[in-house]
Amino acid sequence: MIKNIKIYKSLYRNSIVLSLPGFLSIFLSLLAIPIHLKIAGLSNYGSYILFHLFLSLSYLLNFGISKTIVICSNKNKEKIKSISFEGIKYSLIVCLLVFLLYIILEQFFYTKINDYVISSELFLIGIILSIIYLTFEGIIQAYKAFVKLSLFNFFFYSISLSLPSIYLFFDNNMSIYNLVFFSVSIKFIVILLIVFFLIKNNLVQGKKNTFFYKSFVKNSPWLTLNSFFVQLYEMLDKYLIKIFIGTSLMATYSIPQQLTGKLSILSKGFSAFLLPNINKSNKNLEFFYSIDLFLKYIPVTIFLFFPAYPYLLKFWLGNEYSDLILNLTKIFSLIAIFSCISHILVTKYEADQLSKLNFKIEITFLPFFLFGIIYLTSTGETLTKISVLILIKELILLVFRIYFLNIIPSLMRLYYIFLFALIFLLIISFYNFKLFYIGTLILLFIILKNVKKNNQKIFRKS
Repeated sequence: MIKNIKIYKSLYRNSIVLSLPGFLSIFLSLLAIPIHLKIAGLSNYGSYILFHLFLSLSYLLNFGISKTIVICSNKNKEKIKSISFEGIKYSLIVCLLVFLLYIILEQFFYTKINDYVISSELFLIGIILSIIYLTFEGIIQAYKAFVKLSLFNFFFYSISLSLPSIYLFFDNNMSIYNLVFFSVSIKFIVILLIVFFLIKNNLVQGKKNTFFYKSFVKNSPWLTLNSFFVQLYEMLDKYLIKIFIGTSLMATYSIPQQLTGKLSILSKGFSAFLLPNINKSNKNLEFFYSIDLFLKYIPVTIFLFFPAYPYLLKFWLGNEYSDLILNLTKIFSLIAIFSCISHILVTKYEADQLSKLNFKIEITFLPFFLFGIIYLTSTGETLTKISVLILIKELILLVFRIYFLNIIPSLMRLYYIFLFALIFLLIISFYNFKLFYIGTLILLFIILKNVKKNNQKIFRKS
């Protein structure tokens, strides 16, 4: 019992530490988005967000180097310094290849990247900085320096995104180019600070490590392919909406998605703690506790706030508020919940070096998703229908990821019951709010009543 309490405390303490700056970023977003919309308009905000979405291609171009560092370090703790050096070396090679590709596209194929992003030069710098940052993130994660990691994440992602928008309040004549330049400059400063941190603490040693190479060759293809699907799912809908429906509606679609997506800050904090810690000694208890939190307690808590959504959104967005944004926020709330659960599940697959299995799950349903999203956007269907498609996709992926975990049948059935109960409650919320609220309270009562029984199932599995 005492051991289980210690596991609880370790999991939640470290995960919350990793997530805490992310919660501050929610406040920044609540401040930054209305300022940007009011001063620069929907179209300008849409272009600004799209630039940062394209920077997330760095997750793909990192080729799994960051996670390979964590996986290798978990098995060879005495060689973290040399593993870190190998990771940095491979990242610099990737950055060089990205730069050469940029030169080839610009000079020989006359591809004008500016047609897709605000500035090709700033985009190149942003991509390179992001690739390097992901590798640094993996090194810090391997050392389990969670407080430092959370602070660096806060500045590299949240401050660099929100601060330029907030600065519009003081200089409303800033061009979209200057906004992006401001953002990329912040990222560059963070990289310099991390380099100083690594050197000062002697965390990297220039020594060859063959174990990293073997692990990279084994895991990189599947980690990269999984990253490809993540980027495809996160970017494709917004890019197609911009092409077929328009930048303004893309911004409308992105606002609730960005707001509810902040929940992933918490799940990524848990994932960052779990990846270097999932092993046989703790019998995966942290993993199952995390699933319990994101599948039961957080969804019910969010659903209890649904009645306040209209008032909060009206206060936050002012004249930009609409019933469409309200409906999208409800749907994206559940999408964000499902996405958080997937973060935890995928972390388990990666820690067990089963990324290939996760890839097979992703690729099986990719054609159906592609057909659906292309059809809906090209025919000018409503944003609500598009968001429902995203929700269905997340639900299907969750069902199969849970299935292939090979957990005890009773626990699997329990997970499935909660997934579909959440879907049912969301549907009810659009038609009968009183019934929705009563259903949510009943679900909360069931969760609290069966806490002990659910923990016993987890212990038997672990």
